[in-house]
Amino acid sequence: MVRHHNADSLDLEKPPSVHFETAFPYVDISHEIRDTNEPARNRSSRTHSLSPTRPVSQRSEQFDFDHESEWRAWLCVFGSFLFLVCSSGFSGSIGTLQSYFSDNQLKNNTNSQIGWILGVYLFLTCIPSFLYGSLLDRYGPRLLSAVGGVLSTSTFLIMGQCKTYWQFMFAFGVFGSIGTGINCTVAIGVVGKLFVRRRGLAMGVAVTGASLGILVFPLVLHSTFEHLGWVWSMRIVAIIIASCTSIGFLCFLPFENLVLGTDSFDPFVSGSVFDLSAWKSQSFIFVSLSLFLMEFVNCGIAGLLPAISATVGFTAQDGFILLSVIGGTSCISRLIIGFSSDRLGGMNTMVGAMALMALLMSAIFIPFTSHGCPLLYAFAAFWGLLSGSFYTVAPICVGKTCDPRDYARYYGSSNLLVALALLIANPLSSANAT
Repeated sequence: MVRHHNADSLDLEKPPSVHFETAFPYVDISHEIRDTNEPARNRSSRTHSLSPTRPVSQRSEQFDFDHESEWRAWLCVFGSFLFLVCSSGFSGSIGTLQSYFSDNQLKNNTNSQIGWILGVYLFLTCIPSFLYGSLLDRYGPRLLSAVGGVLSTSTFLIMGQCKTYWQFMFAFGVFGSIGTGINCTVAIGVVGKLFVRRRGLAMGVAVTGASLGILVFPLVLHSTFEHLGWVWSMRIVAIIIASCTSIGFLCFLPFENLVLGTDSFDPFVSGSVFDLSAWKSQSFIFVSLSLFLMEFVNCGIAGLLPAISATVGFTAQDGFILLSVIGGTSCISRLIIGFSSDRLGGMNTMVGAMALMALLMSAIFIPFTSHGCPLLYAFAAFWGLLSGSFYTVAPICVGKTCDPRDYARYYGSSNLLVALALLIANPLSSANAT
């Protein structure tokens, strides 16, 4: 016998008399996954038509924010500026060390032997950059920038106590290269990951820090070498580097908040940090080859000018001032080139700069020995103006071959070829100057 129940006799069999629109908070799912390619005025009108009591749907507005125009992004650019002052800025001034070594601690060594210390330093600065870049892509700049600042500061405190060739080789050439490599990679990588649309301008502002370092360090060292001696000169450099990296570290603090949830940062990426897959890209290979050739010329000239000026009868002070002239004029070009590359394109800008550099070499540098000091200063000024564009455009060209989330790894990988150019350029230029 089957009992039949009335639908109203049991409460469990009643359909729920609940109105879902009033019982639960309303979430506009369509607004959460809206098409970002939709015209802004259509999105705006649709947003205003929604009820103001929908807090969940309004959270998605942060992903449409243009962080390239926010002050926190430009604060990170200033941090990169400071890190490049004490890393690339000093690397571009190493000709001052070569001149001092040849007259003091290492006067019994040849210019070529001294050049190998600087060549090893520059080589080991660039070789592990792909590893630093992979770590930056995964974990952000905080830990790396702190480690780089401590290592760079320690390098110059140790160098103040060095006296022999191999002490300088290990303290500066090997140990010092680690901190410099980390600082350079972090500084360029942060800007490349934060900026796409205005990358040229942001990169131009950041790399101006390297020009400032090339301007300041030779003048500081020239004065301190003469009045304070070697030990206190290195301590003053260490104080400058510690100050710049400490402030720069604080400037990098907003980085994760700016890129989290965007295509520029993926903290959950898997795989080995020893990732060289960038070399599978043909466009990346050709860009890296061009950077190798340009860096070979730039580093060779930077190491050659102080030595060759002394060879043809100029004073050691002229060699220090030449590097400062290059740094001062390159400040101007790096800003201008960075701004123009956003409109003309990085490749087009680099080709134009290379053509002018070739003309400059043939017109001024080759015959300068027979015309005296003024022509050499003129060459240094024009060389800084043109060569400065390379350091702005090179990271932009690398960025054209990859996604923002992989930028630091690609930039670090391109430095593998640059390292080879730096290794051989300085010793060869020193040998030619003797």
